[in-house]
Amino acid sequence: MADIATISTAIAGVLATAICPDGTTGSAVTGRPVIIRRGGLTQADLGGMVRTVQQGCDFIGIADVPDSWARLDEPLGRPWRMDTARAPTATIGATGVTAVVTLTPGVAPCGTLGLRVTGLPGYGGAACVLHVATADDTADSIAAALAAPLPGVVATGGAITIPGAASVQALNAGVVTTRCVARRQEQMFIITTWSATPAARDALGQAASDALALNDWLTDADGSTFRIEARAASNDDTAMNRGLFSRPAHYLVTFDTDLTRPAPVMLAGGIGLPGGAIEGDVLLGPAAPA
Repeated sequence: MADIATISTAIAGVLATAICPDGTTGSAVTGRPVIIRRGGLTQADLGGMVRTVQQGCDFIGIADVPDSWARLDEPLGRPWRMDTARAPTATIGATGVTAVVTLTPGVAPCGTLGLRVTGLPGYGGAACVLHVATADDTADSIAAALAAPLPGVVATGGAITIPGAASVQALNAGVVTTRCVARRQEQMFIITTWSATPAARDALGQAASDALALNDWLTDADGSTFRIEARAASNDDTAMNRGLFSRPAHYLVTFDTDLTRPAPVMLAGGIGLPGGAIEGDVLLGPAAPA
């Protein structure tokens, strides 16, 4: 989810790309190295920064303003919506009465695997077994977990044989996450450029302004999108006697506190009818009778 730390980092990334096009400080628009950092500058920082600036290095600081925080209306009812779907790295396939578990090499197993089996004695509907893969799973362990609830079924390695079945259908699903906007807020951020001369300060400040001029929406490292709007900017020469010239620029950021959760994927379903009859699938568990 977006917060003041991830927002500052995302803004710093945009500024770094625009001010240092080839990815090195030597390519900065001022021709001087640039340090971009989160947070404001303390008095101790200023002492060290004066020496650094005089040695030919500029600064950009990105700070949030606590007193500017205001809550906005989030979506009514805070609904959960589909966010991402990741393909499974553990899958199962069926041919005839045999099913085989396959894992993608080099990645941790994930996904939901299952079998729908018809023709098993004692079950009016299709018998279903499901398993959610974990990082510690192997093809053998998944096959054993799926075979355990099914009567008369044998698992050998990653293969499952179901004698007497009329049909065997493989079930596969990836990992799905949902997202909810739990809270929406706005807060002011101040982007301050520091340099040793007014001309360098102006060039750096203009470059920072241009970098964000067409970027009304940014995305942080967690995939959360936030809105950034320019407000007032000014030149500050109060530290000129120390060889420091700055330009604080205010930006209003609107962002969501959003939560993500894994979502279940429906692979099987059945309806209980009067008299104990089942219409649809019968989900079997480890304790199912043989």
